[in-house]
Amino acid sequence: MIVKFHKKTERIKGLSFHPKQPWLLVGLHSGEIQMIDYRFGRTINEFYEHEGPVRSVQFHQSLCLFISGSDDFTVRVWNYKTKKCQFVLRGHLDFVRCVNFHPELPWCVSGSDDQTSRIWNYQSRQMIATVTGHSHYVMHCEFHPSKDFMITCSLDQTIRLWSIAQLKKKFTSKSIQLGEQASELELVQILEGHSQGVNWCSFNPKDNTILSSSDDKKIKVWKYFDTRGYEVDQYCGHTNNVSCAMFHPFGEYFISNSEDKTLRLWDMKKKVEVDCFTNHELDRFWICAVHQSNNYFAGGSDSALYIFTLFKNRPAIDLVNNNFVYFGNRKVIKILDLQNGSEKTIKNLQELSCVSDNLLQDNAEQVLHNIYENQKSQILVRLRNHIHNKSKGVSKYLVFEQQTNLSQFFLAKSAIFIGKSKILRSKENSEIEIYNFETDSHILLGHKTDRLFTFTGGKAIYYSESMINVLDPIANKIINQIACTNEFQNIRQVKVNDYCILIQTKNGIYIFTKEFQTITHISEKINIKSVLFLSDQINIILYSTKMHLKYLLLNGDTGIICSMETVPYLVSFQNISEKPGFQYKLFYMDNMDKLLNITVECSEIFFKYALIEKNLQFVQNFIKNHQKLGDLIIAYLFQKGYSILAHQLVTDKRAKFQLALSSNNLEIAYRTCEDLKNPKCYQMLLEEAMRQGNHNIYEVCQQKLRASQELAFLYIITGQLEKINIISNIAQEQNNLDLRFQTLLTMDSLKQRISFLKGCSLEKLANLSQMAHGLEFEANKNCAEDIEWIQSLKPEAIITPQPIIKSSQHPLFSMNWPHNFVDEDEVFKLSGDDSKVANQSKAEITNTITAHHQNPFDKNTQAKQKINQNIDKTEENDEQFQDCQWDLDEVELLENNEQSQATLDQKAILYGYPDYKKALQPVEYLITEQYQQSLQVLQQNYNFVSLTPCQDYLKQLALRSVVEIPQIPFLLPSPLIVSSSQDKIYVNKSFNELLKVGYKHTSDGKFQDALNTFKSILKQAIFQSLNNDVVPICLNYIMAMKCELAKKDKEISRQIELSCYMAMCDLQPVHRSLTLRAAMSLSYKNKNYLTGSQVAQQLIKLLEQAPKGAAYSKPEVLENVKKIYNNCQQNPKNEYNINFEPFYLKEGVKNLCADTLTYNDDVQQIYFCSFDKSRHSSKGILCQVCELCKIN
Repeated sequence: MIVKFHKKTERIKGLSFHPKQPWLLVGLHSGEIQMIDYRFGRTINEFYEHEGPVRSVQFHQSLCLFISGSDDFTVRVWNYKTKKCQFVLRGHLDFVRCVNFHPELPWCVSGSDDQTSRIWNYQSRQMIATVTGHSHYVMHCEFHPSKDFMITCSLDQTIRLWSIAQLKKKFTSKSIQLGEQASELELVQILEGHSQGVNWCSFNPKDNTILSSSDDKKIKVWKYFDTRGYEVDQYCGHTNNVSCAMFHPFGEYFISNSEDKTLRLWDMKKKVEVDCFTNHELDRFWICAVHQSNNYFAGGSDSALYIFTLFKNRPAIDLVNNNFVYFGNRKVIKILDLQNGSEKTIKNLQELSCVSDNLLQDNAEQVLHNIYENQKSQILVRLRNHIHNKSKGVSKYLVFEQQTNLSQFFLAKSAIFIGKSKILRSKENSEIEIYNFETDSHILLGHKTDRLFTFTGGKAIYYSESMINVLDPIANKIINQIACTNEFQNIRQVKVNDYCILIQTKNGIYIFTKEFQTITHISEKINIKSVLFLSDQINIILYSTKMHLKYLLLNGDTGIICSMETVPYLVSFQNISEKPGFQYKLFYMDNMDKLLNITVECSEIFFKYALIEKNLQFVQNFIKNHQKLGDLIIAYLFQKGYSILAHQLVTDKRAKFQLALSSNNLEIAYRTCEDLKNPKCYQMLLEEAMRQGNHNIYEVCQQKLRASQELAFLYIITGQLEKINIISNIAQEQNNLDLRFQTLLTMDSLKQRISFLKGCSLEKLANLSQMAHGLEFEANKNCAEDIEWIQSLKPEAIITPQPIIKSSQHPLFSMNWPHNFVDEDEVFKLSGDDSKVANQSKAEITNTITAHHQNPFDKNTQAKQKINQNIDKTEENDEQFQDCQWDLDEVELLENNEQSQATLDQKAILYGYPDYKKALQPVEYLITEQYQQSLQVLQQNYNFVSLTPCQDYLKQLALRSVVEIPQIPFLLPSPLIVSSSQDKIYVNKSFNELLKVGYKHTSDGKFQDALNTFKSILKQAIFQSLNNDVVPICLNYIMAMKCELAKKDKEISRQIELSCYMAMCDLQPVHRSLTLRAAMSLSYKNKNYLTGSQVAQQLIKLLEQAPKGAAYSKPEVLENVKKIYNNCQQNPKNEYNINFEPFYLKEGVKNLCADTLTYNDDVQQIYFCSFDKSRHSSKGILCQVCELCKIN
């Protein structure tokens, strides 16, 4: 028996499985009823209306109802959808012991301490029959699942079998009136044989047998017919009252539990006990329940709930050629053909003498087909040992050939095929050897591991000492090693396609290139059950959890495909050729080893995949054929920077404008803005145009807003004197004196300026202006002092302010000044307008927007013609940017960093900055000076607080993003596109250098310096969202340093506790050994011998697994640790009470609060940092590890 779920509760008196959903109903002695989802281990509903202990509960087989009986003398019928009690059935005069629904009729039966059983109609809410005859408490009663029988048992030591045929006949003929009770039921037989009170009785749904359990510590099996019944067999083994006994759906087995604190499985065919489970809490078992459609069964005791299964849920399968499935079903090996659905048994393990006939032992747990042997069909099967007898992870393996039926057994921890008749196996002592089962030869390789996984080309992958190793067994050589976290100790599967490698752990999926460079990884909060590549050529991954089928793309995007009623274990994914579109058939197995299939619609997945692969033709066709896509796809396109695509899928004009603006396509935004005619939209558009340096769109928007002042300034700096004259005339018409004078100052028309001053009644100022410019003036209009002051200024030096650009021949006059660049070539392709790109060439690009403007405030046709001309010419001339970084590979980007400053400046004018259609990382926003966007991304992803703590790194990044100066070390070229493989290597090298500094500080005992170093790494890593492999390392070291620094001036008990918490941190082995030794020594010194022995045991395990010659695992060190361990074992007591358990050392820091440095595994209050995943005791505070994010 395997414990699938365990929960601490109050005393449990009633249990019932839902027939379809993964729910368990629990009746508690406190009067509460709980509905538990046992797949996720959480309570989903609670019901409180009973005023006494709830002794029995049961789900209805088809309706959303359940029934309960309690010591408050009532029977209640509940609706679990509305979460309310529908009605109460009253009539019993004492405690209600049991309740049960009829499988077909609207009846329920209840048994009570008033020595009666009562049958109720829950539709009319009336009692239709009272069953009497027992002389003591009625302990249990139930209807037969398919026949017209009812059974009751009592503490009067009897079991009574009743026929309800007459009652059913009267009910169906409607001869029973409302409120009328029928006569007594027909008693078929009184079954006597127990020497004490009978606690339970139940029908076997498959044959005419009854199971009963009693206080005489015996379980009896009875045979019955229509008119009589008799005892068949009895089972002894329990040492106290047997509370409950139920048939298992397999038919030949039954479950029993007892007040002797055990739950037992019995084989009725062999009449022996198969397995016995003893309660961990050493409490009495009171009730059990069996699921009728799968292997689950449950037991309830004084303080705990257990849910068991007989076999592992994960089926033993191996897919060959994407069509044939080798499948192990308990002790039978079969081959399934997915095309025609045929099934063939190729090996019955029960025929072998070395295979136990015990139900729970020697069942197929893993099946592997030898892909390296084409002539013979060689199968390797791992047989599951009984969980109570399993020793050090050693399993029994069977290898056989399908054609010759020859077979061999051997023991190993793990084994895989690596060639023809060759097996790579991990022996009982974890040593790896090559075993040739044809010649019976053995070759030791000198490596150690507990688990081996198949890799391409006869190689193997295994985890050892925080490293993933790729072993070539034939050459006996480690060809690749990758540093990793302890999560890889729980590797479940390794899969390979033509492009990448997938490693599945308990809760995560990691994707690597063939050179083992990290591409992406995801983590789920619940266990990942299975994983599958869509095909060898398409990098789409499907995986399943307990209730969902999901997909994963190489950019880290995930999504839910559908929900599943049962836990799916994926087998194969095949295209349906006869159906158009993206219809695929998914084959999977449930936890009952049934092969099922569903049809999956994959259009959304392929659309996202095409975006990643930049398959623009596919994207274009998809959008044309799928115009009615949901809001989620539109939001996805917007989030990933494909706003121009989302623009085509929406109809709302405001949404179109916002999407065009976010895609940096000013022309499309302007067209939409023309339809809206909203001043706010024009204001947003001109701000974006100014940010991008498109002064033409900026000019048009200011004209629409009639912003004369801003237009005048624009015309001055662009040298458009004729338009300044127009603005001046408009200012004169509008009587805007300030604007009129400002424009006149920039014009050479002195007469107009003097006339303007005279028109403003500034005669003296006009006269002085005439004098200053050498014209005739009237001396008597100004005082002598003013004239002398003007003459002292040397008026010949006063000249008209000159524009920055004087003529249209200047190169900057006709060119926008790009700051935020958009690659229009790709935009046109994505939008489906290929003709605009195909009809252009670089030779045509000599001039861009040159507008022959007239009065900008003329209404109707003039302004519209000018605007249309601007937009058309912009579209025609954007070809000059076709060599932007969208088409540059990573090598070109790195070469560009080596160019001179002058060349870079020229490229900035011609090509702009990195591509903005892609979803950029925060570091890419920073190097393009988009600090606000970088901050927004960080706030959205990690609840980031401020860029201020990272200002030193930002300064270096800003400097090195422009130029490389070899003489100054920190001016290194910045990774422009950090998602590329070359830049990942660069970033990892940068982090590795800092990690080395942190490791050195740790080894030297400079804990404060080490703490600062690892925090500085986090302040850089947060901007590299695709290169966060260092974050778990930094988290563990920072927590360890905080524990060490917090020990100062603390009480002895707190010092011991903190040293143990420091030992929990997953550090490098050399540092982990130091923390364990420190915790052990401090505990031993202060007489906490129990804690000392627990820490010493973990330290001994670490030292024994150390590689040969490691400095931290010298023989004298190991000998001293063992001495301390033996001394502590002699007196396993603690002088000081601390919050520490030995399993904390295996958990790591996931339950260690960073703010309080205390252990907390409360699942109700979980507050984590979104970035470094450190746990905190409260939310709304600043993360105490990275000091960058707010806890949410």
